[in-house]
Amino acid sequence: MTPFLFEVATIPFALYFLALAWLHCRNHPTLITSRRDFVAMSVAASGVLFVGPLQVLPGVSAWTTWGVGVWGLLVVFYVLIVALISARLRPRFVVYNTTMETLRRVITTIAVEFDEDARWSGDAMNMPGLGVQFYLDDSPCGRVTTVVSIGRDISPSGWKRLRNALDKELEQAPRPPRRAWPAFLTAGLALLAADVFCFVYYYSQICEALAFYMSA
Repeated sequence: MTPFLFEVATIPFALYFLALAWLHCRNHPTLITSRRDFVAMSVAASGVLFVGPLQVLPGVSAWTTWGVGVWGLLVVFYVLIVALISARLRPRFVVYNTTMETLRRVITTIAVEFDEDARWSGDAMNMPGLGVQFYLDDSPCGRVTTVVSIGRDISPSGWKRLRNALDKELEQAPRPPRRAWPAFLTAGLALLAADVFCFVYYYSQICEALAFYMSA
């Protein structure tokens, strides 16, 4: 892998890890919708995905015909794919910097306030008053818990009310005693340091590669 391709592949990942470290460093849990979470991961992976075309396209006729326009077409195609997949995702919330036990207590508080018929069944909750059903799923990597909808007859207004109530309650929720931010911070800073070192040490090669790929 050339220094230029290394920069393209790792810079988005470095910024993504730093963003995760910031989310886990906050004084309270943070709720993010499934679409935003998927878009963030897609941006992080975009560098790796574009490394392949960067190595292949200069040898095909499309490169000589379209020049730099090839990259514009690839970006548009990638954005459309990400938008299509995100639109088809099952409604869910991703809550960073929390545990399943903490989120369960927060949801129970909300259920008592919004729907007296709400009931837990294991890790699943049914709130008929809001027209939503969901279950909790925790992640083995970091303090992340996901609220995943069940079924297809989910009330959009009820799901939105649940999100707003969760946002409000999570601001008062305690953060977990152990946080995962040092691992994400270390990974992000390590990649960023490698990118800076690579840019300084191979500056001329990177500039030449960038000029080559951007030339018509």
